[in-house]
Amino acid sequence: MQPRSSARRSRRSYLAPLRLCVCVSLLTGTLNVHAADQDVAKFYAGKTITLAVPSGPGGGYDTYGRTLARTFSKHIPGQPSIVVQNVLGGGGMVAANNLYNVSPRDGTALGLLASSSLLVSAMGERLAKFDNLGFTPIGNLSEESDTCLVWRSSSIQNARDFLSREVVLGGEGIGSNSQTFPLVMNDVLGAKLKVIPGYGGTQQRFTAMERGELEGACGIFVSTVKALFEKQVNEGTLRVVLQMGLSRHPTFKDVPNALELATTDSGRADLSLMFAQLELGRPVLGPPNIPRERADALVRAFAETMEDPEYIADTMRMKIDRRWFGPERIVSILQRMNAAPEDVKLRVRKVLNIEPSSK
Repeated sequence: MQPRSSARRSRRSYLAPLRLCVCVSLLTGTLNVHAADQDVAKFYAGKTITLAVPSGPGGGYDTYGRTLARTFSKHIPGQPSIVVQNVLGGGGMVAANNLYNVSPRDGTALGLLASSSLLVSAMGERLAKFDNLGFTPIGNLSEESDTCLVWRSSSIQNARDFLSREVVLGGEGIGSNSQTFPLVMNDVLGAKLKVIPGYGGTQQRFTAMERGELEGACGIFVSTVKALFEKQVNEGTLRVVLQMGLSRHPTFKDVPNALELATTDSGRADLSLMFAQLELGRPVLGPPNIPRERADALVRAFAETMEDPEYIADTMRMKIDRRWFGPERIVSILQRMNAAPEDVKLRVRKVLNIEPSSK
């Protein structure tokens, strides 16, 4: 039998090379990460990242995009400048198509895309010239709930009035929540909502309500209401009469959620698919095939920005939500959208007049 002291020495002799191997591996990994960061910093130094947003100046996406841009740069190796570009059209579809098909794929182009355009892509919309899982996910700025609201001169006082009378609303175009949500509520809840398309953003619809062109609007996130219209809501200039989402938002806990009002299983399934995009909220994505080390650096920089005291203070000043999450959950939500039962997709396509792509 081998003496105990000899056995211990034997084990130490056996383990020593393993410990050395582990230490060398960890050191090598650290050096590799450091070298990758140096390469990323060298690439981004002196460059500009363009962050596309799918709405006009002053809207919710624009507000979020500019708030992100003010802090994001300092966390990216090389500290590139960040320029926000307003890309209007198609309720966010133009911005998504451009990012996927036209923008450079080197890490200098990102988009804060409309989650609604990613949903209609999952429905097979032929105008969506992209694979929603083909983007490079960076992070999501906030989960969302949506609202329908009316101007003070409207006779609409509550959800019952809103869903039983004809109401003239402004919409941003195909794929936008401002158009798709009223259409699906007409079908599922028997509403009589009339959507006038062509309004390029939230501020344009607000101005149109002031002028008496519109009675109200849907597709305005709760975070946008809080950031841009809190004073008007508190004063009664704007009335929030209905909300959309998978649950009620605590800010408007006394306002009915459209999902609660569906009376059939099929209706609830249709609304649940429509409202799933709100969990995605405000995703920041890149085009396909960004070099991995740059994509990883952008993901890390995004997460660091979300916890940066400067960014947090900025969001509080701007009164915007920061229920953020990372790329893994973005991918999971998109996969669920894409995997919705075909009978539900078929009904939603019919409601939204979506013509599936032939691809």
